[in-house]
Amino acid sequence: MKKSLLAIALLGNSAYANTIDVDNTWYLGAGVGQSSYESVNAISHLGTDRDLAWNATVGFQFNEYFALEAGWQDLGATDDTHQWGNLDGSQSIDVDGFTLGLVGTLPLSEKWFLTGEGGAYQYHLAHQINANKYVSTIDTAPYFGAGIGYKITDALEVSAKYRRFTNIDETTWNTANMDVQTVGIQMVYRFGVKATPKPVVSLPVVTETVEEVIEEPIQQPVYETKIEENSYVVLFDFDSSSLNDAAKAKLNEVIQLSKQHDSNAIVLIGQSDNQGSSAYNQKLSEQRTKQVGDYLTTNGVNAQSLEGQAMGEQDSKANSKSDRALERRVVIKLTSETQVMVP
Repeated sequence: MKKSLLAIALLGNSAYANTIDVDNTWYLGAGVGQSSYESVNAISHLGTDRDLAWNATVGFQFNEYFALEAGWQDLGATDDTHQWGNLDGSQSIDVDGFTLGLVGTLPLSEKWFLTGEGGAYQYHLAHQINANKYVSTIDTAPYFGAGIGYKITDALEVSAKYRRFTNIDETTWNTANMDVQTVGIQMVYRFGVKATPKPVVSLPVVTETVEEVIEEPIQQPVYETKIEENSYVVLFDFDSSSLNDAAKAKLNEVIQLSKQHDSNAIVLIGQSDNQGSSAYNQKLSEQRTKQVGDYLTTNGVNAQSLEGQAMGEQDSKANSKSDRALERRVVIKLTSETQVMVP
């Protein structure tokens, strides 16, 4: 009598853990927000004011952490003179110009990141002192900023940005000096980014033979039980329960092997990595377990019993991107058991 047992353990998420290569790529960006003129000291009695600010940028990304960025920054105008009495309302200071600086990026996760930047601002300051008096200057001032961003896709990202421009002065006639800060939202699109796939990682095939001597009466044949176990690994994509091509190819091997046995039992054990909430990861592991079970039965695996177990993030301890990719895996164990007469 020949007996077979097919056991499949799912521990997984990704056949290809994709990392994004941004080295030596270009990007374009645009943003809008609010400027705030501060510490204003002007002979026209202009004071602290707010206005609409916008900017456009072009940058070159050297690597994951550093980029060189140039752009146009319009800081809007300050024309708040009401606090000084009955004025004609013609007084204002407008500032715009070019920026050039270095941008640093600190990844927090696969989607979130922090930014810091600093550089020089070559600005044009136009000061309308009154209806009959106007002065302007072109000068350079330092700026710095910080932000937090989110990657919508591999190429598109959005950031909340803070920038501060210091010593924005009209030096030709010495009519004004001030600081300006901006707070706003910026969108960036990167050209030429590409995913760098990591190959499917499979556990080595392990074959075991367990011999069990069955004691029989005298002159009765003696049998031993031989058990062979083959192990495979299938990985899912991040935050996904869909089977990709590599996962289907691995499952097809299991299907072909299972059809060689008269009977079998299938056990599915799903697991996720430790990113996100426990409840969400538990549900994700259940979905992956169901995907594998459906694929096997749809493709002709006629198991006498099919059992699914979802582990969620219970045994997940990885704290790096590459290690988490290995925890999101599918371990497939095919165990065959045969009774063989001892010669």
